[in-house]
Amino acid sequence: MYLDPKDGKEPMFKAAVRLLHNHGESLDPLQVLERLSPDMPLQLASDTILRMLRARLHHHRQGQIVHNLFRAVDIDSSLARFEERSRHVQINEESLCDSCHSRLGTKLFAMYPDDTIVCYKCFRRQGESTSVTGRDFKQDIMFKPGWLVTR
Repeated sequence: MYLDPKDGKEPMFKAAVRLLHNHGESLDPLQVLERLSPDMPLQLASDTILRMLRARLHHHRQGQIVHNLFRAVDIDSSLARFEERSRHVQINEESLCDSCHSRLGTKLFAMYPDDTIVCYKCFRRQGESTSVTGRDFKQDIMFKPGWLVTR
């Protein structure tokens, strides 16, 4: 409207530049340049277009930083999950179930995140989210120091 008014009126370049200055960061600079009138002196809009380009580059770089931070957290959590899944438990004939105190020996067993070990029968009875200690891991989430991102 400002650059190509109807009814033979003169283009209002300063009003167009003021509108770009106020709302230009959300616009695509290339589309703005394509839509500018060829009669418009570019010195009027050069500061505003430069600010739009800088804001665009700033938002792009911020997005890259956030993306890489999330990638680092994901890699750290994957490593912690891998370390947790690869920990070893040694069970012998004297090892007891922490719930029913029966000998584990060659029985199938489960180990909770708080390192309690139960036979499979107790595991089925208690559920996979509730430990012998009464801790519900779905409600009361547990964090071990190795799971937290330290960087």
